[in-house]
Amino acid sequence: MAIREANLLRWRLGRLLAHPAATITAEALGVILLALVVVTGIAGSQNPSRNPAPTLVWVLWWVGFAYISALIGNLWALVNPWSTLFAWAEALIKDPHRESGPRLRYPKRLGVWPAVALFLAFAWVELVFAGRALPANLALLAIGYSLVTWTGMALFGRAVWLAHGDPFALAFGVLARFSPTEVRVTDAAVCRTCPLDCLDRQGECVDCYACFARARGDARELNVRPYAVGLLRDAPLSASMTAFVVLLLSTVTFDGFTATPAWADAESALYAAVPALGPARLAVIGTLGLLTFPAVFLAVYLSFAHWMASAGDQPAAAAAIARAFVLSLVPIAIGYHLAHYFTYLLIQGQLIIPLASDPLSRGWDLLGTAGQRPDIGVVGARFAWYTAVIAIVLGHIVAVFVAHVTALREFRNRGLALRSQYPMLVLMVGYTMVSLWIVAQPIVETGAGG
Repeated sequence: MAIREANLLRWRLGRLLAHPAATITAEALGVILLALVVVTGIAGSQNPSRNPAPTLVWVLWWVGFAYISALIGNLWALVNPWSTLFAWAEALIKDPHRESGPRLRYPKRLGVWPAVALFLAFAWVELVFAGRALPANLALLAIGYSLVTWTGMALFGRAVWLAHGDPFALAFGVLARFSPTEVRVTDAAVCRTCPLDCLDRQGECVDCYACFARARGDARELNVRPYAVGLLRDAPLSASMTAFVVLLLSTVTFDGFTATPAWADAESALYAAVPALGPARLAVIGTLGLLTFPAVFLAVYLSFAHWMASAGDQPAAAAAIARAFVLSLVPIAIGYHLAHYFTYLLIQGQLIIPLASDPLSRGWDLLGTAGQRPDIGVVGARFAWYTAVIAIVLGHIVAVFVAHVTALREFRNRGLALRSQYPMLVLMVGYTMVSLWIVAQPIVETGAGG
């Protein structure tokens, strides 16, 4: 399937976007925002509504960068402050007379399991931990995560850890496969020495930022491409990366489910059933739900992968089919993410405007915006509903297209490819219906007995 791309670096505007000055500015901004989270979290007000840290972390970063990654491109690869600070430190201490490198070789059998574990821990903080909005907790979590990340980078190398152990680099990278932009290196000699084994089956190096940083200017491309094309690359994922994608999609869905009456009823029933757990009941119930959702999601997906393999006359290839098709579910997840968080981003994101003028809650008005209040009428209920439905339905349509193209590549002939898609279509319809059902539910504040 031939895909036409346009290299932005051929034009002056594109070269300005990739200019070192623009790159350094973006990197510095990421570092400043990380520092702001830590400083305001420790020294600022512990009232979440009067401190910018919760809004920066949960609204602008986690929700906002998910949208940017999916709809524009992998900007996180550029502004990642942990990567930037480590690179700056490496440049400062590097001995020009000695070859520097990682202390240890990363064990290939580990795959991206470290990122899976760290993302599950992050999801627990986001969805279960009662103190997730407390600024001091966010500052301490940022410091702790910094130590873990920089230790991984020091032991295995920055690029290797980003590709295997950094859950946010992987999460935003998965979403960015849907986006209309990519970076590409056309010099295969650069990629043959890459520690990330980045070449796909066609020998192409796409979205490998380690190679992009090392390549000559004439071997680098910043391409505009049709949406979802990045999900079609002929480079099946590892088992651990497949598990990571399933975890990413299922936790997004679980987040929405926890705001439904069905979860509130289940939580209340379980809360009453385990009085012996005392004040830990809500955390235990939330943790069980968080662990159950990905497990059920993975079991269902693997069952359908086996059904697809049998329908395509390749019953022994179920594991390979699961790895090849898991990215076709990403458009539905993106559509649901847009449906679930769009209004939240537009309304809650406005909090950063007054907080930017008084980040430490000292009565300042640095930008003249301290008195501004969020406009909750910026998004009407009808607009939000239609946007949600359209996003989920469009996500479903794109997902079906991606799965169809993948099937034509993975199966021996067109007939088998079409037969394999009946199970996948059933799975996608089910996933879409669950997403629509969650969006249609009235939002319920959970916390039995709280």
